[in-house]
Amino acid sequence: MTNKLKTITLLALGLTTQHQANSQELRKASVHLAAQDQRIKIYTLVSPPEMFANTSHVIELPHELIVVDGQFFAPYAQQLKMLTDSLKKPVTRFYISHDHPDHYLGFGDAFPDVQVYALEETKQHIEKEGQQVLKQRQEQFGGIIAKTLNIPAHVQKEGKEVIDGVTFIFERSLDNEDAVSLVIKIPEVKTYIAQDIVYNKVHLFISGSQDGWRKALRKIERESEYKIILPGHGEPAGRSILKEDLDYLDFVDKTLAASKSKEEYKAKILAAYPDYGGTKLIDIYLAYYLKKDWEEK
Repeated sequence: MTNKLKTITLLALGLTTQHQANSQELRKASVHLAAQDQRIKIYTLVSPPEMFANTSHVIELPHELIVVDGQFFAPYAQQLKMLTDSLKKPVTRFYISHDHPDHYLGFGDAFPDVQVYALEETKQHIEKEGQQVLKQRQEQFGGIIAKTLNIPAHVQKEGKEVIDGVTFIFERSLDNEDAVSLVIKIPEVKTYIAQDIVYNKVHLFISGSQDGWRKALRKIERESEYKIILPGHGEPAGRSILKEDLDYLDFVDKTLAASKSKEEYKAKILAAYPDYGGTKLIDIYLAYYLKKDWEEK
C-alpha cells in the first residue's frame, strides 16, 4: 500500500490524516422501517452520505433475525448490532450480497459468531482476498475498520427457501455493479433486496461498461409485483428508483463520451445531480477503477 494511495483515499473521505481517521466523531447511521406485515418487519440501516451511504437490512421474522450486508466501517456495524440486540431475537443468518469490501469488511467485531452465507463466487473471493483487504484498510483508516473478519462459511444456493415460515427467493445476478451478486426477494412483503444493483440518490460507482447493469435494472422493472426496492447505497425506495438509475447510467455514458478530462466529467455529473450523496465515490472510481483515455481530442 503506497503512501499516495493512502493519502488519496483518506482525502476522498475528508479524513486528511491517519489520526483523524481514528478519532474524528462520525455521524450516526439512520434507521428506516422499510417494510412490514403481521409476521415480518424489515429495517434498513444507512451510513451517512459522506461515508458512502452503505446499507444493511435486518429482516425480523417471528422467531429470528436475518441480516443482509455488514457495512464498511466498524462503527456502523456496531450500530447495526445495537439494532439487532434491541429486537431481542437471535441473528441466525448473515448474508453478504457481493465481494466489495464496503459490504463485508465492517461487521467482524460486532458479529463474530454469526453464520455467514454468500454465493460460491463471493465466498471464494473473500476467502482469498479478504484478510489482505482488511489489513490494507486498517492501514488506511485505522480504528474505524474492524479488527477481525467473519468469512462466509456457507454457500447460498439459488432458489426458494422457507425460513421461519417465510418464503425467500435467492437469485444470482451477473455483470451489474459487480461481476456476481446475490439478490433476495421476499414476496410476502413485496420486497426486492437488490443491493448494489440499485443506488438511491447516491452517485453510482462506475468502473466500466454499464450494459450488464442496465440489464439487471430492467429485469427488476419487469418484476412489477415488487413494490419496495432496497438498495445497496441509500434509503429504501419505490419502483421509480429503477428509471432514475437507468437515466443516470445514460447520462454517465453521454458525459464520458463528451468530456476531455476527469475534472470536466465530475463537474458535469455534480451539476446534473446536485442533491446526490456519495460525491467522493466519483473521486475514488476516477482515480482507480474507470479506465479511459482523457487526452483532449
